[in-house]
Amino acid sequence: MIRKLLTVLGGLAVAGALSTTPATAQDAVYRGVQQSDASAKAWGDCPADRSCIFAGLGGGRPFAHFATGDGDLGDSSGPRGMNNRTKSVWNRTGQDWCYYDAAGFNQLIFIVGPGFQGDLLPEHRDKVTSLRPCP
Repeated sequence: MIRKLLTVLGGLAVAGALSTTPATAQDAVYRGVQQSDASAKAWGDCPADRSCIFAGLGGGRPFAHFATGDGDLGDSSGPRGMNNRTKSVWNRTGQDWCYYDAAGFNQLIFIVGPGFQGDLLPEHRDKVTSLRPCP
């Protein structure tokens, strides 16, 4: 299946690149490091070997971090108050992380590659309900 691949490199969206993708094709892949105001906020609180999500732009609080993911940010077993509030991310792991619009790892929205740190595109903000390392 050939789908449009939206890649974010260095904070610039590059649209229109064609790619052959599997059945669980992503609509967007975030790669590299986006330039942002890292002067304050919570970027520095994201532990090594974790994937972090932030409710504010530029790594603003509140935030949560994951080693294995969370199947439902809306339930009480994970971090409270993060469901549908993700505006920025930092993947400090060595693998791609998949972000979903529904609980139970359903409705893939985008993938964040290793090392990406930055704000999500406006169309991806406040939609994450579950996340995990990509299968």
